[in-house]
Amino acid sequence: MKITNSEEFTSFVNDYNSGKFHLNDSLISPLTVDLECDISIVSNSLSPIGSEEFPFIGTFNGNGHTITCCQIGKSKSANNVGLIGYAKDSKIKGITVITEKVIGQRSVGIICGYAYRTCISDCKTSGNVTAMSCCGGIAGSASYGGVSDCHFVGNITASECLSGGIVGLFEFGGILRSYAGGQVSAKCGVSPITSSNQDDVMISECIDRMNVIITNENDKHKRKMALDKLTRLLFEM
Repeated sequence: MKITNSEEFTSFVNDYNSGKFHLNDSLISPLTVDLECDISIVSNSLSPIGSEEFPFIGTFNGNGHTITCCQIGKSKSANNVGLIGYAKDSKIKGITVITEKVIGQRSVGIICGYAYRTCISDCKTSGNVTAMSCCGGIAGSASYGGVSDCHFVGNITASECLSGGIVGLFEFGGILRSYAGGQVSAKCGVSPITSSNQDDVMISECIDRMNVIITNENDKHKRKMALDKLTRLLFEM
């Protein structure tokens, strides 16, 4: 499927989220979506592509193009919010997303809200991400997948816990050659790259310029742990 203008993009999002591409709760066939131009949507909030009910399955190829929007997500109580809300067994690559803000409750990121068995590569983002928990500059939550060659600049704010410059919560995967710059904050579970069990997630050749803020005074020692981990990673590069 080729998308050549903003109208086609909006129509695709609406059709996908209505279940048009699914049959008996399963995708009819894995999609390949090719963005053929830059997209600008500034009059309305952008709805995420895919949900837990109708997950995006396939390949989303930005082909180096940029999507600009004022906001992703329409409700602070929504889960799985991003350009792609819920991705499963997918590849997301070559897209730049510039947005003023992304809002939701849990699993909130600019490229993808929740990425399951999904690879995200060559993506650039900028904006402010706000959620209750599990929020990141690239993905809010991810498991059994990878992020590589991605770049984020902006602010990540979790009112409760688990925020990261690249991925909020990551389980079983890897982050390679990625950069985060700006500010990241939460009461606990704050990291310049990702809040995760370091035994589950491999982080290599990543650089951050993040200001890490822990809003819970009793948990500030975790900031030192995160910075110590980053220092070790940089020396291993």
